[in-house]
Amino acid sequence: MRLDLDFVVDSVNGIVMAGNQQGWVEGINTDSRKVKPGGLFFALQGENFDGHDFIANVWEAGAAAVVVSRPVEMPTGGKPGAVIMVTDTLEALQNLAGRYRRLFAVPVVAVTGSVGKTTTKDMLADCLAPVYKTLKTPGNFNNEIGLPITLLSMDGEHQAAVVELAMRASGEISNLARIVRPTYAIITNIEPVHLETMKSMENIAHAKCEILEFIAEDKFALINGDNELLLKTASRYPNPKYTFGYRNDCDFQVVQVENDRAGINVGLRIEGNIENIYCPVPARRLAVNLAAAVGMAYMMGVSLEDIKKGLALYEPSGNRLNIINLPTGGSVIDDTYNANPLSMMAALEVCKDISRGRKTVAVLGDMLELGNYEMDGHIQVGKRVAELEMDILVTIGHRAEYIGQGALLNGMPKDRIKHYQSREESLPWLKKHIGQHEVVLFKGSRGMQLEKLVQNWLS
Repeated sequence: MRLDLDFVVDSVNGIVMAGNQQGWVEGINTDSRKVKPGGLFFALQGENFDGHDFIANVWEAGAAAVVVSRPVEMPTGGKPGAVIMVTDTLEALQNLAGRYRRLFAVPVVAVTGSVGKTTTKDMLADCLAPVYKTLKTPGNFNNEIGLPITLLSMDGEHQAAVVELAMRASGEISNLARIVRPTYAIITNIEPVHLETMKSMENIAHAKCEILEFIAEDKFALINGDNELLLKTASRYPNPKYTFGYRNDCDFQVVQVENDRAGINVGLRIEGNIENIYCPVPARRLAVNLAAAVGMAYMMGVSLEDIKKGLALYEPSGNRLNIINLPTGGSVIDDTYNANPLSMMAALEVCKDISRGRKTVAVLGDMLELGNYEMDGHIQVGKRVAELEMDILVTIGHRAEYIGQGALLNGMPKDRIKHYQSREESLPWLKKHIGQHEVVLFKGSRGMQLEKLVQNWLS
């Protein structure tokens, strides 16, 4: 990305207080450690950091300009960079991204929902890849900082973009969508996630549907057709809507899912015909994400042949359902990126599906931000552990103790349930009693950082 300094200053509503008045910037950064020569640095401020404190490092790295909200020192020696003063550096970053996005007349698909955003985003990008050079949100760059950085990485070769929008409170999807100005939208589902801040499922539905405000009436949105509350809320918006899911009236209906332990074969009804589509991850829960991705790509003009070709290359990103086959004969399912009751129960099913007679072990941590659903959500997961007849259950964190209670109440023997308050406390027992010839699932909310436990156990 190369931008004229005048374009930057005008976009962020800034004033050049010192340094060069004209020139170019190449690349955007909010991390002073990653600034490269010629780059533009935004000095963001958070609860535990302030980018203004690192301006000297930024100049030393060769930045061409900095965007600040208070006076900073100029570089000593060499060519002076531009100091652009704004009222709010985060707002400035978002304004620049929004204006930059409007330079590109390419289709942009925004994906939101309570569960499965990243999976759907990655699948859709793979479906589009045989036809379009596609930009997609990297990792978890789906919030008020990450989304603008994603958009600012678009270049003239990109022919489409798939971006992910996350939220914790009402109004956040609207703010992100205002920056993105999406051409199309996908709402994967609504689930009892972030209830601490959202309070009710109705509020969650309204918040997710904020994205529909920004879809033009001659474009469309694709939404989960299995959820009545989501359908009702979305119906208040005038733009066309199509559906995916298991119900008979869904436009893209999942009619069959077969797990061959290496992947899933999904029978998907499209315009009256059933297409068999393969995904190389043995997780039945991915069928609805596949339906959403295939449906969107198909309506964007990609042939089913190209869609199947793209999906054959799909791999889960980050610590999401990452299946590690061990040389000792066991498998680790690293699904530690985040957790809620629905995704945790689905991961347990994957663990059971791929076990093939091997012992199954579930290492489950706290699920956060469930609000009033906290106890019931954990107990329901425990009930599913018992129903699936998992061999061993290890729970970590004071909330996760309810998972053990749910399993116990539903018939799992007490001597097969272990509880620890922290990762560190659980490690010695896991090292001693859980061998690497078994199938071991690790899953918990982001704050539990169970990926560290995976690494320590494997080592």
